[in-house]
Amino acid sequence: MDALPADMPADGIETFTGVVCPDCRGSVTVRIHKTHAVFTCRVGHSYSADELIGGKEGALEVRLWEAVYALEELAVLLTDLDRRHLANGADPVESPQRIAQAREQAARLRAIIQADRPVAPAPPGGAGGPAVS
Repeated sequence: MDALPADMPADGIETFTGVVCPDCRGSVTVRIHKTHAVFTCRVGHSYSADELIGGKEGALEVRLWEAVYALEELAVLLTDLDRRHLANGADPVESPQRIAQAREQAARLRAIIQADRPVAPAPPGGAGGPAVS
């Protein structure tokens, strides 16, 4: 599935895209005004192309942090249940492995988020090497 329709609509005509709103996750339409695209969801959130990209990047970061916190919380819960012998039916050999796996996955996601830098466009007339932050 493409994000944008294969045939972009004529100027002023609205059509659905393959993306969802970064704020509410509702369906997003696109309307072209000369060389400017306006993206709008069904509840009225409206974005330029740059705003939509920024919103998507921001929403992605929030979701990744939610995953980090969920994995860290899972590791703490598993640790506490194991330490208090309350992990009914849990294999005593498997429990430390599950704890270690949750911690390791949280650490890997945290490293990805912290190392992430937005992709910067090449400078006008420049060679377009890697972005420096």
